[in-house]
Amino acid sequence: MSKVPSSELFETIVNEAFMGFVAWNTSTNSCVFANSIAKQQLEIPMDQDCDAISLDSWVPPQQKVRGDFRPFSTDLLNHEGFYQDIMISKANGMYFIANMGVKHSTIEGSNYVVLMIQDVTLQKKLQRDITAKQAEIKSAYEELIRQNSQLKELDIAKNRFIALTTHELRTPLSAMIASAEILKFGLYDGDEQRQEFTDMIYDQGIHLSELINDILDFAKIQANRMEFYIQHRDLHETLRSEVESQESSAQAVKIELQLDDSVMSPQLCYFDSTRMKQVLSNILSNAIKYNKEEGWVRIRSVRTDEFVEVSIQDSGKGISPDDQKKVFNEFETLGKVAQHHKGTGLGMPISKRLIEGMGGEIHLESEVGVGSTFKIKVPINKVLEDTNYRDRPDEAGDLVA
Repeated sequence: MSKVPSSELFETIVNEAFMGFVAWNTSTNSCVFANSIAKQQLEIPMDQDCDAISLDSWVPPQQKVRGDFRPFSTDLLNHEGFYQDIMISKANGMYFIANMGVKHSTIEGSNYVVLMIQDVTLQKKLQRDITAKQAEIKSAYEELIRQNSQLKELDIAKNRFIALTTHELRTPLSAMIASAEILKFGLYDGDEQRQEFTDMIYDQGIHLSELINDILDFAKIQANRMEFYIQHRDLHETLRSEVESQESSAQAVKIELQLDDSVMSPQLCYFDSTRMKQVLSNILSNAIKYNKEEGWVRIRSVRTDEFVEVSIQDSGKGISPDDQKKVFNEFETLGKVAQHHKGTGLGMPISKRLIEGMGGEIHLESEVGVGSTFKIKVPINKVLEDTNYRDRPDEAGDLVA
């Protein structure tokens, strides 16, 4: 059996290899051999002589080698070793990423450099994709952990809310039943005491009705079933009317309600009057309830291009930054302050959803020891779908043109 000549055997082996081989004669500074894989990697025509290959044309002029930048082709000709993640230029100007082994040899008095080139572009892309996917999975996992933690907190808050609501509903109901029993069995002393128990039944009934309405409104909001009847109305008139309705409550605790001149002139906006009264009532009653003794509540208004902004400022104790984050959250109570006042804690979350449902905004500014300011932005123009702009059935014909 005939033997394949050694040079032919060598060429056959390296052409069948899975990496590029390039032999460089450093004495003549020329390429003496490039296998088919190397030519494919560099996009050099198969029939092109390898001596036309210039090392400087496909090895980038400078890359970071052994810690500093230097001419890379010079480094290849003077140092053996293994180079990772080298950018190599193809004949068409594009680059690929390669790992490169460099071996120096002396044959028959001539010095050679053998370059073994492995294209790792695809592997690097896969690594980047895997790294990105791992980061994405990690981020999704962390988000899942965060959401799970929030759900646990929400579940705890809901349970606390149910317990609080049960207590809040039972308290006025118990007072009403006790007062009714006293009246039924004549256990009162004179007409004056009878009137006291009658007033108590009435007051507790009103309070119970407010609690139930809060719960029903919240249920509607959660189910996205809250209806709005938005009309073009005088916002300042509604505001002044609500301030007037809170006057007796404020006087009872020596709180002065101060109406700025800015709210005395008419100002037309788009809002649902019933829902706006509900929001204003909640904010004003809180400003009175949480105020200091002989404090004040100041009501102002300013118009911008898109909104009328109503600010309700109080001289109360203020709200800490941590509690400010909870003011508009469902099922949240503001520390010890809320424990001394009646209510479900749903007033401000409901108010926020109502204002936003009318196309407006509500914000809080507060400083401990100074007081709080709630700012309500009410749109001057229509900003919602037309179906929201309609007369309330019990207020037909009350629209301001």
